[in-house]
Formats: sequence, C-alpha cells, structure tokens
Amino acid sequence: MANPRNERSVAELRELLADASTFFVVDYQGLSAGDLTKLRAAVREAGGRILVAKNTLIHVVLKEQGIEGFEETLTGPTALVLIGDDPVAPAKALRDFAKDHAKDLPRAKGGMLQGGLVDGAALGRIADLPSRPELLSRLVGVLEAPLTQLVGVLEGPQRDLVSVMHNYSEKQKEGN
Repeated sequence: MANPRNERSVAELRELLADASTFFVVDYQGLSAGDLTKLRAAVREAGGRILVAKNTLIHVVLKEQGIEGFEETLTGPTALVLIGDDPVAPAKALRDFAKDHAKDLPRAKGGMLQGGLVDGAALGRIADLPSRPELLSRLVGVLEAPLTQLVGVLEGPQRDLVSVMHNYSEKQKEGN
C-alpha cells in the first residue's frame, strides 16, 4: 500500500507539472532552512515556485507526462523550480542567490525550457538574457525607428516648401 503522504505529493506534482513547459532542477544540499526560505521568497517574487520532493516521485510524474531524460539529473537532494511565463526573472533570482551564498547554492542540474531538455549551464545563459519587459521595449523601439524616419521624410517637402515661401516673402519685403 502506498504512503498517503507520497500520494498527496504525487497528486500535487501532477497538478503543478501538467501545465509547466519550463522548469529547472537544482541541487540545494547545504542550504539552511532559513536560506531555503529566502530563496523561495526570491523565486516567488520573480514569478516562479520552488518545490522540494523525492526524486522518485518527481521521476514518476515526469514519466507519466511523457518527459524522459531526467534519470541522471534526479540524483541527490533536488528541488524543482517551476517557472511561469518569463523564465529569465526566476533564473536571475537563482543565479543572484547563488552568487551571494558562500557555497554557490543552489546549483543547476538541468531542466526543461519551453518543452525541450536543457543542461545545468543553460540556467546561467537564460539568466544573462534581458527580461521580457525589456525585450518588448526593445522591440517597440526597433519598430518605432523606421516609422519616425518615415514621418521625417514625409514632412521634409512641406517644411522645405514653407521655408522657400517664407524666404521669398522676406525677399519681396526687402525689395519694396
């Protein structure tokens, strides 16, 4: 007979991983309970969630969902970092926390990004990317520049005509 606590954990994992196309697997061994609480708060503020569960339970749920390739990743103490829409902010929160921690923890083991498997180094590369709002503002700037130039080009002939007419009028006044 299965342990009721494990059944609850599996049910919770199923629910949380059902919609998750992006998550990271991190090693947290060596973090104190206080540090783990601070890490959870930082990741939650960045739009993610940290979930600590047994590797066997995580593996069972991933296998049920057809996700393979985590056999080697799910060893030792493991925490799942579930990501919302923007993977950059939680990745930065994890990296920044590890930089400030004496043992460089948490340490990325791997994960899934938009449905594809990634290695532990991918977390650092993702953390180096600009955030979603910054990317959107850059996109708006890129789209706006040609339109601004077009407006300038279209205004040019009218501006030049007004300038020529003004100069002609001034010349006529001087001549009289």
